[in-house]
Amino acid sequence: MAFLEAIDKDLIKVPMTAKNGKEAVEELVSLYAAKHGLLPSETESVISHVLDREKLGSTAMENGIAIPHAKIEGLKESAVVIGVSRLPIDFGGDKKSSIFFLVLAPAENPAEHIQILSSIAKVCSSELFVRMLSSSKTKEDVYQLFFD
Repeated sequence: MAFLEAIDKDLIKVPMTAKNGKEAVEELVSLYAAKHGLLPSETESVISHVLDREKLGSTAMENGIAIPHAKIEGLKESAVVIGVSRLPIDFGGDKKSSIFFLVLAPAENPAEHIQILSSIAKVCSSELFVRMLSSSKTKEDVYQLFFD
């Protein structure tokens, strides 16, 4: 599955309400969990996987982007959950982050995981695109940036 195929309008949150990095992960995973009918224990497990990955090194990048991610055993297909926060959040990088791409990928398909992360980094290398994304007011605005 390619990056754009993993984008679902129902998995976009604008604006995010999180005040810190842990809350940001919880908010994005909860959106995914609601869409896919995860049980509370499954939701907590996904949150744990993402936070454990963050402990290895922050996924905050330049331009206010963060790409928290995890490979999940038994996941059927990759998903990207996009969040835009009005107030930048400390996510462990040099600068605070206001745009989040949560990437969840099947543990059985590491190449797809890497491909999606690489595609996000490439798209977000454009400062103009990042400015347009951060000024989005609705999930429809975000979605249109990728598909118009």
